[in-house]
Amino acid sequence: MKKIFFIIFFFSIIVLLFAVAKIDFLKSSDFVGKESIKKSFFYIKKNYLINKYSGCFIDEKNKEINKHIIIAGHSYGWPVDENLSTYPKFLNHLSDTLEKKYDYIFLAGDIVKNSSRENFLQVKNEFSNFSNNLLVAPGNHDVGLALTNRTARDDFVSIFNKNYQKTVINNNLFVVLDSTFVPGSISEDQLIFLKNIKNIKNFKNIFIITHHVIWQNYTEEKVLSNVIQKFFSKSNFEDVISLFKDLGSEVKVYFIAGDVGVLKYRTLIFCEKKNNFHFIATGMGNKWLDNYLKILISADGEILSIKPIFY
Repeated sequence: MKKIFFIIFFFSIIVLLFAVAKIDFLKSSDFVGKESIKKSFFYIKKNYLINKYSGCFIDEKNKEINKHIIIAGHSYGWPVDENLSTYPKFLNHLSDTLEKKYDYIFLAGDIVKNSSRENFLQVKNEFSNFSNNLLVAPGNHDVGLALTNRTARDDFVSIFNKNYQKTVINNNLFVVLDSTFVPGSISEDQLIFLKNIKNIKNFKNIFIITHHVIWQNYTEEKVLSNVIQKFFSKSNFEDVISLFKDLGSEVKVYFIAGDVGVLKYRTLIFCEKKNNFHFIATGMGNKWLDNYLKILISADGEILSIKPIFY
């Protein structure tokens, strides 16, 4: 009897999800075979995740868009694939999108499977087709952890100029940090760098982009990133967030990490909001619910949209 009840309950949930998401592809004659079943579960899961985090992400507003930005994590993709640089599926997707060109692209670490100057150059060349402004937060695949691979770090900096930096886009501050030098934490020199940013209270919004989910043990909802929780046992995220706690509710701070999305049974995307702080994780490589973030900004610096793009 319990088994029958479970089956009825399971199919009822599926029907409900289809209704909530307003999915109409069931009416199509293509809904046959394994691929169509995979497609249906993709839409169910995608819409479930979008609905789950709808209160955290910003919807588009009726205002003219001035800047198009994307933030992508783990952009080398599936670990078993043989590509030397960017995930081919991601590049194909960008080629097929309407925008084609973006004002800024931020890569949140693990941009190559194996670190080399040649592979870094290839990544830079690939993204030059989509933007003139590429900023990269290094991941462990890119530069190793701590000082285990000095050559990789030197190669990374020679191609991407810096391992941590900032830029201002329409009065919004974007900071790219290195979470690999002190694994899972932010090194002292970077904390000083953050402290020395002038007039931080005058920015409309602040974005802190890292590879690792340095706030993994900080959020209320559990995050299962691509590394185990022990990796962050000595995290100094409290020192990082304390630098922004006096800003007041008018300045929103977005902590965005890119070390999720590889394994289907772990976190694929995440967003949690605490007062004026947002904690967001995005990533790709699972070949099912790969995702990145698209951010739209008006000329006067208002954030019109922050939303995940599944492809």
